[in-house]
Amino acid sequence: MFANYSPNSSTIKMKDTSSLAEMLYERIREAPPYSWFPSPPELIELMIEEAQIISGTYALEPTAGDGLLAQAMVRAGAIVDVIEINPLLQQLLFQKGFNLVGSDFLTTEPQRRYSRILANPPFSTPHIKGVDLDIIQRAYNLFLGNSGRLVSVVSNSMNVRGDPRSQAFRAFLKRTSAKLIELPLEIFWGSDRPVTVESYLVVIDKK
Repeated sequence: MFANYSPNSSTIKMKDTSSLAEMLYERIREAPPYSWFPSPPELIELMIEEAQIISGTYALEPTAGDGLLAQAMVRAGAIVDVIEINPLLQQLLFQKGFNLVGSDFLTTEPQRRYSRILANPPFSTPHIKGVDLDIIQRAYNLFLGNSGRLVSVVSNSMNVRGDPRSQAFRAFLKRTSAKLIELPLEIFWGSDRPVTVESYLVVIDKK
Protein backbone atom coordinates (compact mmCIF):
# COMPACT_ATOMS: atom_id res chain seq x y z
CA MET A 1 0.00 0.00 0.00
CA PHE A 2 2.91 2.31 0.70
CA ALA A 3 5.06 1.27 -2.26
CA ASN A 4 5.33 4.87 -3.47
CA TYR A 5 6.59 6.17 -0.14
CA SER A 6 10.33 6.62 0.21
CA PRO A 7 11.83 4.47 3.00
CA ASN A 8 14.21 7.34 3.70
CA SER A 9 11.47 9.97 3.80
CA SER A 10 12.22 10.85 7.43
CA THR A 11 15.23 12.76 6.12
CA ILE A 12 13.01 15.16 4.16
CA LYS A 13 12.27 18.52 5.73
CA MET A 14 9.31 18.39 8.09
CA LYS A 15 7.77 21.76 7.27
CA ASP A 16 6.30 21.58 3.78
CA THR A 17 4.95 24.75 2.16
CA SER A 18 4.29 23.22 -1.25
CA SER A 19 1.05 24.02 -3.02
CA LEU A 20 0.13 20.32 -3.03
CA ALA A 21 0.41 20.04 0.76
CA GLU A 22 -1.62 23.23 1.19
CA MET A 23 -4.26 21.96 -1.23
CA LEU A 24 -4.52 18.64 0.60
CA TYR A 25 -4.88 20.37 3.95
CA GLU A 26 -7.65 22.63 2.66
CA ARG A 27 -9.51 19.60 1.31
CA ILE A 28 -9.19 17.94 4.71
CA ARG A 29 -10.45 21.03 6.53
CA GLU A 30 -13.42 21.40 4.19
CA ALA A 31 -14.54 17.81 4.80
CA PRO A 32 -12.90 16.70 8.08
CA PRO A 33 -12.42 12.96 8.51
CA TYR A 34 -14.41 11.30 11.27
CA SER A 35 -12.84 11.97 14.70
CA TRP A 36 -10.01 14.09 13.23
CA PHE A 37 -9.25 16.79 15.77
CA PRO A 38 -5.76 18.21 15.16
CA SER A 39 -3.44 18.57 18.13
CA PRO A 40 -3.33 22.23 19.25
CA PRO A 41 0.00 23.89 20.16
CA GLU A 42 -0.66 23.90 23.92
CA LEU A 43 -1.33 20.16 23.92
CA ILE A 44 1.68 19.39 21.73
CA GLU A 45 3.96 21.39 24.02
CA LEU A 46 2.74 19.48 27.07
CA MET A 47 3.09 16.10 25.36
CA ILE A 48 6.64 16.83 24.20
CA GLU A 49 7.54 17.98 27.70
CA GLU A 50 6.16 14.77 29.24
CA ALA A 51 7.80 12.56 26.61
CA GLN A 52 11.33 13.67 27.49
CA ILE A 53 12.61 12.78 24.03
CA ILE A 54 16.34 12.18 23.67
CA SER A 55 17.96 13.02 20.33
CA GLY A 56 18.10 9.96 18.10
CA THR A 57 15.18 8.24 19.85
CA TYR A 58 12.99 6.04 17.67
CA ALA A 59 9.39 7.19 18.09
CA LEU A 60 5.95 6.38 16.73
CA GLU A 61 2.77 8.38 16.17
CA PRO A 62 0.15 5.63 15.64
CA THR A 63 -2.73 7.93 14.61
CA ALA A 64 -0.75 10.69 12.98
CA GLY A 65 -3.50 12.78 11.37
CA ASP A 66 -1.99 15.86 9.74
CA GLY A 67 1.40 15.29 11.37
CA LEU A 68 1.55 18.31 13.69
CA LEU A 69 2.44 16.20 16.74
CA ALA A 70 4.88 14.10 14.73
CA GLN A 71 6.57 17.27 13.45
CA ALA A 72 7.11 18.40 17.03
CA MET A 73 8.62 15.00 17.84
CA VAL A 74 11.08 15.44 14.97
CA ARG A 75 12.00 18.93 16.18
CA ALA A 76 12.69 17.40 19.61
CA GLY A 77 15.21 15.06 18.00
CA ALA A 78 13.21 11.87 17.44
CA ILE A 79 13.36 9.59 14.41
CA VAL A 80 9.65 9.25 13.72
CA ASP A 81 7.49 6.63 12.04
CA VAL A 82 3.80 7.30 11.53
CA ILE A 83 0.60 5.33 10.96
CA GLU A 84 -2.60 6.86 9.59
CA ILE A 85 -5.79 5.31 8.25
CA ASN A 86 -7.26 8.18 6.21
CA PRO A 87 -6.01 8.29 2.58
CA LEU A 88 -5.95 12.11 2.32
CA LEU A 89 -4.09 12.43 5.60
CA GLN A 90 -1.68 9.73 4.40
CA GLN A 91 -0.96 11.85 1.32
CA LEU A 92 -0.39 14.92 3.47
CA LEU A 93 2.01 13.02 5.73
CA PHE A 94 3.91 11.81 2.68
CA GLN A 95 4.18 15.38 1.39
CA LYS A 96 5.62 16.36 4.76
CA GLY A 97 8.28 13.68 4.40
CA PHE A 98 7.14 11.16 6.99
CA ASN A 99 7.82 7.43 6.91
CA LEU A 100 4.43 5.69 6.93
CA VAL A 101 4.69 2.16 8.32
CA GLY A 102 1.00 1.24 8.32
CA SER A 103 -2.58 2.31 7.75
CA ASP A 104 -4.93 0.93 10.41
CA PHE A 105 -3.06 0.85 13.72
CA LEU A 106 -5.40 -1.79 15.14
CA THR A 107 -4.31 -4.26 12.46
CA THR A 108 -0.74 -3.10 11.75
CA GLU A 109 1.93 -5.46 13.08
CA PRO A 110 5.01 -3.86 14.64
CA GLN A 111 8.19 -3.74 12.58
CA ARG A 112 10.18 -2.56 15.58
CA ARG A 113 9.81 -1.47 19.21
CA TYR A 114 9.88 2.25 19.95
CA SER A 115 11.38 4.22 22.82
CA ARG A 116 8.63 6.82 22.62
CA ILE A 117 5.03 6.65 21.45
CA LEU A 118 2.95 9.84 21.36
CA ALA A 119 -0.67 9.85 20.29
CA ASN A 120 -3.77 11.98 20.05
CA PRO A 121 -6.06 9.11 19.03
CA PRO A 122 -9.70 9.26 17.98
CA PHE A 123 -12.09 8.59 20.85
CA SER A 124 -14.41 6.68 18.55
CA THR A 125 -14.85 5.43 15.00
CA PRO A 126 -18.09 4.79 13.11
CA HIS A 127 -17.90 1.23 14.45
CA ILE A 128 -16.05 1.41 17.78
CA LYS A 129 -16.76 3.65 20.76
CA GLY A 130 -13.82 4.12 23.09
CA VAL A 131 -11.31 3.12 20.42
CA ASP A 132 -8.71 5.27 22.20
CA LEU A 133 -8.59 2.63 24.95
CA ASP A 134 -7.75 -0.07 22.41
CA ILE A 135 -5.12 2.08 20.70
CA ILE A 136 -3.32 2.93 23.93
CA GLN A 137 -3.19 -0.67 25.15
CA ARG A 138 -2.07 -2.01 21.77
CA ALA A 139 0.64 0.65 21.57
CA TYR A 140 1.91 -0.25 25.03
CA ASN A 141 1.74 -4.02 24.62
CA LEU A 142 3.07 -4.45 21.08
CA PHE A 143 4.96 -1.33 20.00
CA LEU A 144 6.59 0.18 23.10
CA GLY A 145 10.03 -1.12 23.97
CA ASN A 146 11.36 -1.81 27.45
CA SER A 147 12.25 1.42 29.28
CA GLY A 148 10.08 3.26 26.76
CA ARG A 149 7.45 5.90 27.47
CA LEU A 150 3.95 6.30 26.06
CA VAL A 151 2.18 9.67 26.15
CA SER A 152 -1.39 9.79 24.87
CA VAL A 153 -4.60 11.74 25.07
CA VAL A 154 -7.52 9.69 26.41
CA SER A 155 -11.21 10.47 26.79
CA ASN A 156 -12.71 11.00 30.23
CA SER A 157 -15.24 8.31 29.32
CA MET A 158 -12.77 5.76 30.68
CA ASN A 159 -13.63 7.10 34.16
CA VAL A 160 -17.41 7.05 33.87
CA ARG A 161 -18.28 3.97 31.84
CA GLY A 162 -18.99 0.73 33.64
CA ASP A 163 -18.63 -1.60 30.67
CA PRO A 164 -16.00 -4.39 30.75
CA ARG A 165 -13.65 -2.60 28.32
CA SER A 166 -13.53 0.55 30.45
CA GLN A 167 -13.06 -1.48 33.62
CA ALA A 168 -10.23 -3.42 31.98
CA PHE A 169 -8.60 -0.16 30.87
CA ARG A 170 -8.72 1.27 34.39
CA ALA A 171 -7.11 -1.94 35.63
CA PHE A 172 -4.45 -1.55 32.92
CA LEU A 173 -3.68 1.99 34.10
CA LYS A 174 -3.34 0.79 37.67
CA ARG A 175 -1.19 -2.19 36.71
CA THR A 176 1.21 0.00 34.72
CA SER A 177 1.35 2.77 37.36
CA ALA A 178 0.15 5.25 34.76
CA LYS A 179 0.28 8.98 35.41
CA LEU A 180 -2.90 10.89 34.54
CA ILE A 181 -2.97 14.62 33.85
CA GLU A 182 -6.40 16.23 33.58
CA LEU A 183 -6.54 18.51 30.55
CA PRO A 184 -8.49 21.79 30.43
CA LEU A 185 -11.91 21.57 28.78
CA GLU A 186 -10.76 24.20 26.30
CA ILE A 187 -7.49 22.44 25.38
CA PHE A 188 -8.73 21.86 21.80
CA TRP A 189 -9.99 25.40 21.26
CA GLY A 190 -6.64 26.22 19.66
CA SER A 191 -7.07 23.42 17.12
CA ASP A 192 -8.07 23.91 13.49
CA ARG A 193 -11.20 21.97 14.46
CA PRO A 194 -12.12 23.43 17.88
CA VAL A 195 -14.07 21.27 20.31
CA THR A 196 -14.83 21.20 24.03
CA VAL A 197 -14.03 17.79 25.49
CA GLU A 198 -13.22 16.16 28.81
CA SER A 199 -9.90 14.40 28.43
CA TYR A 200 -6.69 13.39 30.12
CA LEU A 201 -3.08 12.90 29.21
CA VAL A 202 -1.86 9.44 30.18
CA VAL A 203 1.88 8.85 30.66
CA ILE A 204 3.11 5.27 31.04
CA ASP A 205 6.67 4.00 31.45
CA LYS A 206 7.38 0.41 30.44
CA LYS A 207 9.65 -1.33 32.89
